[in-house]
Amino acid sequence: MKYINYLFFLFFSVLVSCSKSKDRQASELQHIKEEQLAKYKAAFKVAVMPTMDCLPAYLLRDSLLYDSSKVDVILKEYNAQMDCDTAMLYHRVQAAFSDLVRTERLKKRKKLLLHYLTSTNASWKLIADRQAKVIKPADLSDKIVAMTRFSATDFFTDKVVYKAKPKYNVFRVQINDVFVRLRMLANHEIDAYWFEEPQATVAMQGDNVLLYDTSESGINLGVLAIMDNENRSAQEAAFAEAYNNAVKLINKHGVKYFAGLIKKYMGLTDAQIEALPNIKYSTVEPPRKVDLLSIKSFVENIKR
Repeated sequence: MKYINYLFFLFFSVLVSCSKSKDRQASELQHIKEEQLAKYKAAFKVAVMPTMDCLPAYLLRDSLLYDSSKVDVILKEYNAQMDCDTAMLYHRVQAAFSDLVRTERLKKRKKLLLHYLTSTNASWKLIADRQAKVIKPADLSDKIVAMTRFSATDFFTDKVVYKAKPKYNVFRVQINDVFVRLRMLANHEIDAYWFEEPQATVAMQGDNVLLYDTSESGINLGVLAIMDNENRSAQEAAFAEAYNNAVKLINKHGVKYFAGLIKKYMGLTDAQIEALPNIKYSTVEPPRKVDLLSIKSFVENIKR
């Protein structure tokens, strides 16, 4: 009987020990999760697209060009600019690559508090499908253009149509995902599309037709916006320093030197990277007043 009691006591002790061990493990896991969540919340999160204007951000993050004691940079990747807008509106990020039309509309219509860390070299090309029988902007009469509402491409579509004066209406369809636009072009689904780099280079490799290049317009609408819902000035300064370092490295070596980053984040092949233009970047500087004035009336006429 004593032996049975001893076995029972031993079994009960092991059971209690296991229960405490499981409770301890659960507590430790919960503590780790809370630490990770706190670290994520404290990080400087930046909304990026698979486009060349974001290359400095990709470089500074992957190469750890920033002082990790001052800022922890997390890149939030999106394929559509409207998803970047949503991230800004719901304060899921502290910064976002965008364009002045989008950000000024968000300030005006959505009362989003933000300022600009810097302008960027973002530009857009209007490219016609080679099967669309469109060789100049005037040929867009009764044709369909892929763009994004309330954005730089919407603004520049107005400018192209006004200048070219096609005989009939130009129809606009909203295609937000940059990779969906490329697939649509490959399948000859509509007539013309707006692309940033590097998607513009990919599109032109298919013998399609360049109709308009915004880099020749004298209007620069690319920006990196900073949210003002909380004070992250110290992190912003550390990020700006790293951004400048990344820009200097890219300008020194050229964009093709960073083929690994372009493959990783933008999905290009070696041949497509080799075809990229020689893109130059500027260190941190705010948007020009002339660029803000150029889109003022357009933004004021947006009703939503």
